[in-house]
Amino acid sequence: MARSARMNFDVGDWSLRRAMPVSLLSQVIERHAPVIHFHPEEVYFPSSIDWYLARALLVDQSTGSAILKYPKSEDLPEGPADPSKPEAMWLTLDPEIAGPELEPELTAPDDPRRGDLASAKAYVRAVHHPKLGATDLQFWMFYPYDGPGLVRLRPFAFGARRADRLLSLWPGGMHEADWELAVIRIDHETLAPRAVYLSQHKNGDAHLGEEEMDKLERDADGRIQLFASLYGHATYARPDERKLFYLWRSVKLFGLEMALVDQASRHTSWNLGDPANHELFSASWNEPELPEPAWVRYGWRWGRYEPRGARFTRKFVDELTNLLETRMATLTLILHVVTVGLFALFLALASWLLGGKRGSGLLGELADNSGPRGPRWQQHKWHALYGFTPPPAATDWRPEGESLAHRIAEATDGVCRPPVRLVGSALRWLFGPILPKT
Repeated sequence: MARSARMNFDVGDWSLRRAMPVSLLSQVIERHAPVIHFHPEEVYFPSSIDWYLARALLVDQSTGSAILKYPKSEDLPEGPADPSKPEAMWLTLDPEIAGPELEPELTAPDDPRRGDLASAKAYVRAVHHPKLGATDLQFWMFYPYDGPGLVRLRPFAFGARRADRLLSLWPGGMHEADWELAVIRIDHETLAPRAVYLSQHKNGDAHLGEEEMDKLERDADGRIQLFASLYGHATYARPDERKLFYLWRSVKLFGLEMALVDQASRHTSWNLGDPANHELFSASWNEPELPEPAWVRYGWRWGRYEPRGARFTRKFVDELTNLLETRMATLTLILHVVTVGLFALFLALASWLLGGKRGSGLLGELADNSGPRGPRWQQHKWHALYGFTPPPAATDWRPEGESLAHRIAEATDGVCRPPVRLVGSALRWLFGPILPKT
């Protein structure tokens, strides 16, 4: 073993080919656990499992009634016996404490959906890779609630430059409970990170090799800095805006770009290396010093089960049409309104048709607003079969003045707004039977 590693850690008689003892794992976690940074506008923070359970109910789907109120970890049932039916019961925040779902900025300061960063812990599982000479430190982070998705709307070709607009999909994308994962792979020879895996919605990023690892931001102590996206808590290596790639990276029709985005920035920080902020709870080998807590064996849903998404409401359509009506005044905008309306209608119909089905991309996530299963039941991650891909290259917005729509807009700029308002009203009427009121 490298002498530098022996100088920084008390390795005892541990050899490179063996799994790390708990005492060494604890040292490595304290030294190399990342720092998570939250967005300045973040409302929904992580919490500890005990904090959440003290405010939760265990609900039986068949009766809709609570089986357990404020259960302790050891009270949770093991299972399920039928792995194909994780929705038979679920944990949910007590409505007497949580109250109604509101937009993020209206969420009460004492609403348990906000989580409790003071009590929050990252739950660490160690996975030994004998053939790789490495150990994965899996940092599982629990959030009591996930907020709405975000859409970036960018009109780019209307004679005069128009400002971008960030719109909320509220209540689309909101659901109770969220498990996020960040992985630091520790090289046995150097006892230093050699790879990082970051979970992001249905996929994730892999940072492999010296070149990629050198690009990661670190503090003065060499600790890796990570960033949780606003409301959705996907974990990123940079504080920027990421256009999500599901069915499309963005919609580009008639001079309008619309993309679902994640925003990450730097404000409140959570240092997972602090012993108070993490708990080593599991290992991939038989480790008598690490008996798994009872909540790990609970296999039903964390968070309410919703068999139908149907989360797209009039509010989202109204915001889009109002934006177009008040900021733009060209004949081309009639096409814009139609495009936006058809886009929203398509998502609403997909949400309704795919109710209860977990898709493999955007529509699956938007149509299923149910809470997830726990770490042990996310088998590919639990057993370190991440299947993550390298981060995609940055995709710039389309430059202005390069489309036919730009030339049409210049020629028709100044046409009055009534036709746009008329189409907007027709779209609202059309969506009436499909979009639920909130």
